[in-house]
Amino acid sequence: MHRPLITNSSFMSLFFRSSKKNTKQKGESYYDRENLIQNEFELCKVLRYLDSANALKTKSSILFLDNELGSVNKEYLFAEFGKESYILKPNSGISGHEIYFYHISSNGLRFLVQLHFIDDLFFFAANKVYSDMLLSDSDKEKIISRIKIKYFGEVNIEQDEMVIVDNDGNVLYTRDNVYYFIRYLANNNTSQRLKKQYEGFEVPGPGQETKSKLDRLI
Repeated sequence: MHRPLITNSSFMSLFFRSSKKNTKQKGESYYDRENLIQNEFELCKVLRYLDSANALKTKSSILFLDNELGSVNKEYLFAEFGKESYILKPNSGISGHEIYFYHISSNGLRFLVQLHFIDDLFFFAANKVYSDMLLSDSDKEKIISRIKIKYFGEVNIEQDEMVIVDNDGNVLYTRDNVYYFIRYLANNNTSQRLKKQYEGFEVPGPGQETKSKLDRLI
């Protein structure tokens, strides 16, 4: 098997299975800030990636810890990670919304993992990648390179921010916004049900969204 930087099929698995990070106890306010789907607006933004016109198509299945997204469930979490760092039941206005958080450390990098469930069914996950400080450019380049190698082999992909879709419609997309995020959206019954449920729901513009969040805080 071709072995570029690490085994082609398991680069994130190597990171995550290395060690679970023992962190100081953090409370609900911390995890609420880290939650990437805080309301219906943000949920709709995530679901739009199921229909991304500019996605890069991969012949490889998009995997989370070397497992297909359709196999992720709460029993899987316990087997892979052990006890969660925190379970958040956010005031998102989304019925049945629950998020499992894990702090994991490996190879000098840290990962804050969040997995989202609706009525106990998985549909979305995200990895926030960082180090003791902000992620260095060299560490970021290694992560980006490994994503490209894993899903496209030796094909030269120039983008650092990517939207990748596999043959089953599962989506991986990345964002570099102070921290580097790798996000996984399963194309399963749960996400399709949510997509249908929120069909026609208007996502507000930047000004409207800021006002909506402000209204929750004052």
